[in-house]
Amino acid sequence: MKKKMDFETKAKLIYSVELGIFAVIFFVIAILKLVGVLGTNTVRAAIFNWVTLFGGTWLLVDFFWAIFDKKRQKRIALIDKIIHAPAGAYLIAFDLFCLISKPDDPKVYQYGVPIVLGYLGLCYTFEAIYHFKYPVPGIIDAVEQEKTLQEQQNLEENKEDSSKEESEEVNHD
Repeated sequence: MKKKMDFETKAKLIYSVELGIFAVIFFVIAILKLVGVLGTNTVRAAIFNWVTLFGGTWLLVDFFWAIFDKKRQKRIALIDKIIHAPAGAYLIAFDLFCLISKPDDPKVYQYGVPIVLGYLGLCYTFEAIYHFKYPVPGIIDAVEQEKTLQEQQNLEENKEDSSKEESEEVNHD
């Protein structure tokens, strides 16, 4: 007979698998870009630069927001923000370089993009392992809410069972 997995383990496992999937996606795209399977053209490069310029900026803004907002620190894992901050700085620098100098050599993108994607793949791999052992505070809150809900349901079931027993005792008398 299989033992049923508790809600906390399920939540941690789902979150860790989700992060692991992100890591695999980043690694696959990085490898495909590095070996030249995913090529680069001017339009794709410009779209990548603008999107990741704003994304890199958001990574740094999110990092500083997490550092300075004490309320937010209670809800998030600060280590996640810390390890993603270098990717934000790299993206901003890479995007500004590409947007300003408009490099003609496609190798700039062939080697520059996989660096950040590989780094993000490493970050998500670390997070998948780390957050299974030390869950994000949001998961802990969800687990506590689920436990509270289950306790309330158990109390209601116990009340119903005890009322049925009392009514059966009254009927037998």
